[in-house]
Amino acid sequence: MQLVCTVPLTVVVWLKLAVLVPLGPFDGKVGAVLQIAGESYFVTTNTDYIPVPPIRKNAKIVLRSDMRYGEDDPTLWPQNYSRFYSHLGAIRKKPAAGKKSAIGCMWWDPDAGDFISRETGRTLTRGLGLLKSSKVAKLATVIGQLLTEHAEVQSKEPQHDNILLGPLVYQIRRGLERLQTIPCTFSQAVALLRTLQRMFLEAEALLSYMRRYKPLMERTTAGPSPPPEQCVGVFTSNAVTAQEFAAAGLPFWFLRPAWTFTTQNILAVVKPLEPSDVLTLDAAPGATEFPTSIDTDGKMKVIHSCAQVDSWYKDPFKAAAEEEESEPSLAPDWGSSSPSGNRAQFRYEPCESNSPRPAASPSHASTPTPGPSTSPGRNFHILPRPAKRNPDAGGRDKFKALDLEREEMPSSIPSWADALCAVDRERGSLSKGFRYLFPEPALLVSSDSFERRQMLLYHFTMMEDGLIYRLGDPNGSHRLLSSQEWRDVLGGKSAPARARVTKASLRSLGLRDLLAPAFEACGITELTENFPAAPGSFPPITKHRAQEILWRIGETNFRYEFLALDRRASGREREEACRECLVGGMLMGMPIELSKQGLASLSLQTRHEYTMRIARLMRDWNPRPQFTSIARAAEKQEWSEVDMRQLEKEVAVHYTQTFYDIFGRAAVVPTRLVHEFGT
Repeated sequence: MQLVCTVPLTVVVWLKLAVLVPLGPFDGKVGAVLQIAGESYFVTTNTDYIPVPPIRKNAKIVLRSDMRYGEDDPTLWPQNYSRFYSHLGAIRKKPAAGKKSAIGCMWWDPDAGDFISRETGRTLTRGLGLLKSSKVAKLATVIGQLLTEHAEVQSKEPQHDNILLGPLVYQIRRGLERLQTIPCTFSQAVALLRTLQRMFLEAEALLSYMRRYKPLMERTTAGPSPPPEQCVGVFTSNAVTAQEFAAAGLPFWFLRPAWTFTTQNILAVVKPLEPSDVLTLDAAPGATEFPTSIDTDGKMKVIHSCAQVDSWYKDPFKAAAEEEESEPSLAPDWGSSSPSGNRAQFRYEPCESNSPRPAASPSHASTPTPGPSTSPGRNFHILPRPAKRNPDAGGRDKFKALDLEREEMPSSIPSWADALCAVDRERGSLSKGFRYLFPEPALLVSSDSFERRQMLLYHFTMMEDGLIYRLGDPNGSHRLLSSQEWRDVLGGKSAPARARVTKASLRSLGLRDLLAPAFEACGITELTENFPAAPGSFPPITKHRAQEILWRIGETNFRYEFLALDRRASGREREEACRECLVGGMLMGMPIELSKQGLASLSLQTRHEYTMRIARLMRDWNPRPQFTSIARAAEKQEWSEVDMRQLEKEVAVHYTQTFYDIFGRAAVVPTRLVHEFGT
């Protein structure tokens, strides 16, 4: 569709230099004539400029080099009015140079100096980093205010809620978390920032539209129109829409065929503003063109689909179970290796309460051990577990791992450490190996050799960015590794890159395979760093620094395991509810300050807040908790110190026992740091 902008001399006959009455919605501070598809249209507006409508012959949306969408971006350029996206006109404009705005950070353009990455030689990856925390903190503050406002609308003004608002808020939460925690390349960080800014501006406009502008549009008494806000505005050819936007004080550009002009007031004639005058329009390198219709609904569908920041959480135990089912040869051969002779390969499966109990095969002749208490509607069939409790524990009791006498270990939380030690390991459960998302913390410091402990800790810091990047890749694998595999990786054993995945490769995951997503993002084809590190080639890791490293490792494991356990025990997908039980709501890259908050707080009252949230979730678990305090967690209002300690103990006991019953190994439990940071 060809569009030509002109200002013919005949327009002057419309101009009235002296206006004795206020301008109405069909008048204009300025006006212009546009040629669209061979027809003449005249445009009037309540602002002092006229942008060119975003109409092109070939409707395609493409990401521009500034990681925005040019004239198709509703945060940059007015779009045609859409009833479904009526709030787009209320998106705030970028403040003029030199003018401050409460949400000015939503137009922040970062440069290379705003990107912090670890020095080459201190990491196996190159170019992965995060935007400056001080700048991101400003984003977080403004976003926090938006989230608070959204919560108020949900609780007090549900009539102002909108079906678009919830998904936008969810995307903003996930986008901010990713920007704060997952190392990425500079271009990836800018793209994510742009997405976050765009979603914020749309959500903020939607709230403002529903709470402020829409009531003005619907008012029954006529009055003078307020001056237009500093918002993006819309194009419209509908007289009612023009009147509504005029009443609300929002910018609008009213398009009408030239022959319909009669006696409208137009104070000045201007040349329309071209997108190329103010916007970046060159495509980003390698950007994909997305065909779309010229209407706003079609454009927004494309933009929203391209801007998805889906949760990267995957249940790693589910993936492990699927892998084991597809690769039966990887399961331990309990029957041939057990010294006690005939050992059953055991199952753990939910079934309907009225279903017949599966008959044991001749090879599974031993009597099933009674399982944990069950709730109505489901039974758990638990067949005997092998005598060999922990095939890769290296002689260490993982249920007492927190008692490991190493100064590098973070401090245990008594209720959780005691609960882990008290797990009844005589009860059967399903297990085909003892695997971890991140290495078990005690694994790094279990050696009696101080030099080896230092090397393992240093190696982990070298690969930490790549490991987090792996978890942050929504298309990547969250495969669990056995303790032996983690020993190999942390010890510097790097298997050669493989062209295809085989059963043999699955049994021995090499460093290259583990960090493949990060290496690909960085353009790394071969390791050039000093890895494995030679003794004495790296600065010593202090006791407090080691404790911080191990706290992050353990906390990441705990948080992923908590979500996986809730999913398995409740049979429900409720990631958001689980995140509310975890201080900060994050799954990885937690700031070290969180090591003294939430479940790790020294304040019983603070811990109780999070313990209560877990207890409420546990009421839906199968087996149901038999503890009185957990059963009363949702109704009980007054809690004494004794009651709070009892609930904390019961929650920890039920968590660690249920984890063992379902996954067949010791859970990684939360810990805390007690030293002053920076020492």
